Amino acid sequence: MTYREPFYPIKMASQDFINVINSLSEEQFLSHLYEWTPRDIVAHLIGWNTLMIEASLSILAGKQPAYYDDTPFNYSHINAGYTAKYSSQSREELLKELNSSLAELEAFIQGLSEEELEKDYGVRHYSGVPATVKKIIASLAGDYEYHTQQIRDWLKKQ
Repeated sequence: MTYREPFYPIKMASQDFINVINSLSEEQFLSHLYEWTPRDIVAHLIGWNTLMIEASLSILAGKQPAYYDDTPFNYSHINAGYTAKYSSQSREELLKELNSSLAELEAFIQGLSEEELEKDYGVRHYSGVPATVKKIIASLAGDYEYHTQQIRDWLKKQ
């Protein structure tokens, strides 16, 4: 299947992330690297896949995404909620949930027109720049890349 922008970067980054997660031993999957375990990172990304649909709908309606309220706390409240909500210790179960949330996000994005993806609906990112669906989706791809590299760096130190 051909993925159009902006989903293609998420698809590539998520596949890379999943490969890294699958390369971990069970012990590594549940071991702490920095504040989180790889298990926690998977739970976090499941939540953010779903959250980006909600945030996109807010932007399309000309409203600020609710997650901006947690910005001063580095999204710690949102992330804590996702690591609790997706609490399974099973890598297989969590990756199944991650793939399901990715499929939902993909279907949502693929259903939007280029105009809807890129249009400025008057919503401002907390940095002051226009918030668009395309930009928040790109930020999610960056989060996958960041966490993949974070795990790789952690593995090098072991």
